[in-house]
Amino acid sequence: MSGQITPLDALDAADAHIRATPELEHTLSLLVAHHEETVFERYYGQAGPDDLHAVHSITKSVVSTLVGIVAADGLTLDTPVAALVPAPAFSAEPAKRAITVRHLLTMTSGLDSSGRWDLDEIVERGEPWVESALAAPLVAEPGSTFTYSNGACHVLSAVVEAVAGKPTADVADERLFRPLGISRWQWEADPEGRSDAAGGLRLAPRDLLKLGQLSLGRGRWDGARVVDEGYLRTATSALGPGGPPERCSYGLLWWVADGAATPLHFGGGWGGQYLLVAPELDLVVLTTGDAYAGPRALGMLLRKLAIETVMAAFLAR
Repeated sequence: MSGQITPLDALDAADAHIRATPELEHTLSLLVAHHEETVFERYYGQAGPDDLHAVHSITKSVVSTLVGIVAADGLTLDTPVAALVPAPAFSAEPAKRAITVRHLLTMTSGLDSSGRWDLDEIVERGEPWVESALAAPLVAEPGSTFTYSNGACHVLSAVVEAVAGKPTADVADERLFRPLGISRWQWEADPEGRSDAAGGLRLAPRDLLKLGQLSLGRGRWDGARVVDEGYLRTATSALGPGGPPERCSYGLLWWVADGAATPLHFGGGWGGQYLLVAPELDLVVLTTGDAYAGPRALGMLLRKLAIETVMAAFLAR
């Protein structure tokens, strides 16, 4: 139909909106992949395609993928964490032995993550991250209540190490990044040398986009199996009601958008980091922002733009 707005028109409009809107001035990139091809790629400010960017809590979705990978080594999600990660907390409080790998992945460990048990507070005190996170009081029965917890998530780095018999960063390099052609990355570690599973990963935007495309490919890349399809399907399904900070349903360290016009799961990180995957549209949308300069509202503004402008244009085709 003559005059019909195309998805590329909508992408150009989104790009123009970012450049013209003061509240979005700290946006760093907008990338879109459709049918396995990158169809749109823009950078803002001083950002560029080769920059390694802090993805913040999208790291959690990457860690979820790593858990799915090492599950092939014999890990089951209902394995008690105490069977894999030695910690004084399991002897001091036997009730914590009920915490499973699944509970860590769904943010339902029941461990307190407020006040002195927040991971930032643990870091500030110079305490061991894993042991301190597990030392937090149980405030709910494991499996019963969603509580977003950076500390509990970081325990999964120790889980991956225990199952694979090598550091989490090595597992990521050998079994995830290299198969996807990702050669440049950085991953901050805790004082014990464990990769920060809550938010320490740095990737180039183009490479972060590949992790969304892996989800679209049902865990295969260039014809080779990287992660089990069944695990990915579970990880990106709404397994519970979720809650803050994104205030939507939750899978296995992936958010699942409630009420979206098309099935949509995403990894989200502080300051405008969004990796949004719409399987029925064969579409991945990535936004990144300067978490340290941007306003608190930047993230939600970029999420809204990605869903209501970019994805809606492809849905309307």
